[in-house]
Amino acid sequence: MKDEVFIRGKVPMTKAEVRAVSIDLLELDNSSKKLLDVGAGTGSIGLQVACNYPKIHVTAIERNPDAVALIKQNKIKFGLQNIDIIQAYAPVEIASTNKFDAIFIGGSGGNLTEIIDWSLQHLKTNGRLVLNFILVENALTAMQHLEKCAVSEITMKQIQVASWHKLGVGHYFEPQNPTIVIGCKKIEE
Repeated sequence: MKDEVFIRGKVPMTKAEVRAVSIDLLELDNSSKKLLDVGAGTGSIGLQVACNYPKIHVTAIERNPDAVALIKQNKIKFGLQNIDIIQAYAPVEIASTNKFDAIFIGGSGGNLTEIIDWSLQHLKTNGRLVLNFILVENALTAMQHLEKCAVSEITMKQIQVASWHKLGVGHYFEPQNPTIVIGCKKIEE
């Protein structure tokens, strides 16, 4: 989905190219599955999954009231029935029987390792966990922690995107912030 289709505010949004890589690493298909979007921000990951995979149920957790309002506006705009929004600080209480097929972590609010552990508790065996970072230190913390967890197939990629723009009589590539994307699969403990 193009960035322009989303109702946007002042909350940062995961850009289209990074969404594409992150959603690909979640290894979703259109069977009945559940995705958890933690630190959803504007909800662009969860919203795009809900649009592209109508049989997948998305639960978005976000603490920022402005971001929650944007997710709700976009849910209405796209006519989505398969996304729920929880306004809370993660980790939040979720029934232990409620296991997700895939979990995306877009923000951690300083509780990164706690959120990773909590996410893995709520992720089905062989489920995919994907995390996005703009700060190298947070990505390294996540990577070091995941290496001690019951996961396999750990990957870390940095994505740098620049878009072509006209400037006067010439053109240039306007860069976006580099984003680090980590993906892994939960294994049996």
